[in-house]
Amino acid sequence: MPMLSMKDAYGNAKALYDKGFYRAAVHASEVLYKQMPHHPPIVALYVGSLLRIQRFEDGVRIASRALRHITHKEHRIAIITQLTEGMTQAGQLDGAIELVRKELDAQPDHQSLIGAYTHLLVVNNQREEAIEYIDALRARGIEGLSIAAVFGRAVLRTDRRDEAIEWLTRLLETQAGASDARKLQALNSLGHLLDRAKRYDEAMEAFKRSNALHEADYVDQRVQVLEESIIANWTSDRFRGAKRPEPSGPRPVFIVGMPRSGTTLTEQIIDAHPKGYGAGELGLISELFRGLAKSEMNPYDTPPDEYDPEKLAEAARIYRQETAAMANDESVEVIVDKAPMNFNYLGMIALAFPDARIIHCQRDPRDNCLSCFFQLLNAGHAYSFDLKDCGLFYRHYRAIVEHYTELLGSDPVNMPIFENVYEDMVADQEKRTRELLDFIGLDFDPACLDFHKTGRVAITLSNEQVRQPIYKSSTKRYERYSKHIGPMVEALGDVIRD
Repeated sequence: MPMLSMKDAYGNAKALYDKGFYRAAVHASEVLYKQMPHHPPIVALYVGSLLRIQRFEDGVRIASRALRHITHKEHRIAIITQLTEGMTQAGQLDGAIELVRKELDAQPDHQSLIGAYTHLLVVNNQREEAIEYIDALRARGIEGLSIAAVFGRAVLRTDRRDEAIEWLTRLLETQAGASDARKLQALNSLGHLLDRAKRYDEAMEAFKRSNALHEADYVDQRVQVLEESIIANWTSDRFRGAKRPEPSGPRPVFIVGMPRSGTTLTEQIIDAHPKGYGAGELGLISELFRGLAKSEMNPYDTPPDEYDPEKLAEAARIYRQETAAMANDESVEVIVDKAPMNFNYLGMIALAFPDARIIHCQRDPRDNCLSCFFQLLNAGHAYSFDLKDCGLFYRHYRAIVEHYTELLGSDPVNMPIFENVYEDMVADQEKRTRELLDFIGLDFDPACLDFHKTGRVAITLSNEQVRQPIYKSSTKRYERYSKHIGPMVEALGDVIRD
């Protein structure tokens, strides 16, 4: 068999990464990296793959080493972007800020670096420092959409909100030729500012303009096929003949639901417990699920009794081993995986982890869908770019969860699901927190009520909220936008139950 060219080998490794087979991508890109350890695209792919499987220290080490040899300015920025992501995820946020600051000494006017630096300051709750830095730039005549977008986030809860609105509005008019990526960031920031200022019609217009800049590729029929495959194959009859691995180590806890449904809040509450560890949004279950299935094209077509018992046990062992290594604390009794979209894999989770606990987060579907529409979710959530698509996708999600709830409650499985309703948590935080902890097998600890004081950085879109006590302003938010959400409400249909 002829050897692949470096270009083809890179293409294969990149294809594995793009498909979500991150472990395979690590192996493929590692081979390339050993041959060309200073080639920026290879380094970026290798580091990115390592970060996806939570090997943060390895990713940081390799990216740091590469920076010593890469002098091309744009290539350096590409590697620094990967490196700061890894350092942030590894809890080295101060180090990431310092790294970008030093690079700014060499490239003081580079917009991407400025945007990255000030964004990291905001994530680290150093809003005043970010505002001061941006003010100094503006005094020197340096401005741009990415800088203004960060400024908007930094001053959102201050008396400089109107100033940010005026600045972003002006730049969006005068810099119409800017990239779509910068414009959508700026428009999204503007939308949140206008929402905070109670200028709801203008806010909705900004969010619509921002989302319109995304490539619209949501295909509802694909999700319909996924839903039908799950319902047809994951049944109690097919579960009876399946062999489940023996539990070992800390109990895995899976928090699932729609994005923006309270998953980060729930994880932070458990992570605040001395015997709980929040591992963040892991992609490991998705990758293992697809690796075990018989068909890569539709992994949901493989019913539970057709899984290879040895491969299933090995996948469970890998998951437990890697998550335990992340926790790195023998006193930890539960490890939380809060990847919301794991609701698609609840059958496989019950099959592979008989001792697991599943927490389903939900909130009013109108608030949930609207919040998704208002956030900068990635392309994997293409439904979030259109209000009607949000409603359509939400219906599929609810049908899938309702099917799994019935399945997991049946005799062959016997795995209850804790329904964590956001509005109930807001109404009585202590009561719901006690019930939540009891469900996963932990005693109540008062620290769980003060989750926002732990200092832990949540690297999600909910970062700002989880640094504060539970707040009520996000409930019934849809009422402020009632005249704009008709298509979404129509698509939601009878899942609205009030």
